Amino acid sequence: MRKIFALGLFCLLGGCTETNAVASPQAATDGNITVEVEVDPEINVEAEISPSDGLISSASNIDNADSYSAFGDILARHQQMSARVARVSRALRVANAPLCDLTRADLGVSTHDLDDYPPPLHPLALHFLPIGEDGDYIRAVVPGSPADLAGVRAGDRIVSGWPLSEDRTLILDSGQALFDVKQPGEIACDIPTFVINDDRPNASTDGVEIDLSTALLSQVGDDSALAFIIAHEMAHVIRGHSRPGWAAELEADADALILMRNAGFDVVGTVDGWEAGVEIHRKSQAESPTHPPIRVRLANLQMALADLETKTAEFLVLPPPGSREFR
Repeated sequence: MRKIFALGLFCLLGGCTETNAVASPQAATDGNITVEVEVDPEINVEAEISPSDGLISSASNIDNADSYSAFGDILARHQQMSARVARVSRALRVANAPLCDLTRADLGVSTHDLDDYPPPLHPLALHFLPIGEDGDYIRAVVPGSPADLAGVRAGDRIVSGWPLSEDRTLILDSGQALFDVKQPGEIACDIPTFVINDDRPNASTDGVEIDLSTALLSQVGDDSALAFIIAHEMAHVIRGHSRPGWAAELEADADALILMRNAGFDVVGTVDGWEAGVEIHRKSQAESPTHPPIRVRLANLQMALADLETKTAEFLVLPPPGSREFR
């Protein structure tokens, strides 16, 4: 089971000295407090909390009451972001499972136990989270997922049958009665998505998982716009793009529209509003050695959309590599 909160949160409890605490917002790699939250079996959210968030400047000026308040604010913020990412990315991963080499059964839940948290954080976890002192618990449920339809709720205790397997039944304790979860998990692409606390709007992938910055998520409008961002990075993973460059970016843009349509997202509205949505990136993209300028990406998105609108199949596969012409 993944470690949910890193030891760095000791700072919120006064468990580190001022010299150990974050010295500046730029200390992103070796100073920031890291919070890693499992959202569902495929989707995890990782957040780095820095002084620029206004939550902590040093360990010495945080009393216990403020620690609880700060922890609650951090948790609520990332719970909201992670829930949205879980819902949107799960729709894409389930709908496009036939296109992915790596898949797994996805029930639509995340789990945790108290040992996922450092001992000094146990009181905070018990106070803010749906968890008990012993055993594994359901941490969150994606709306509309098999788990949701089965009546699984955050706080249910896992009695047996986890992780999911075809040869055993998941049994939960609601606190009032034991019950079996009959719904099987849905097959989904095994492409985890992380949310990284960063004041730079950015999305990226290492070919295995996807990182989305909190700054980006705070600016993304509707779910279709978020779906395009996630689908673009998913396309890089599915295609196995190993070298950054214009061709890979334009291919991922066009592929993203296919992945979105397969999942029922609004591709027309997304393309129509895409230029305004990425205006803040215009300068950086114009100077990027790997990403085409926005005008080039928009022209090719419009061309890909026009081609997509000629397709009538309910489920679309990705065209062979190199079969498209980009402007």
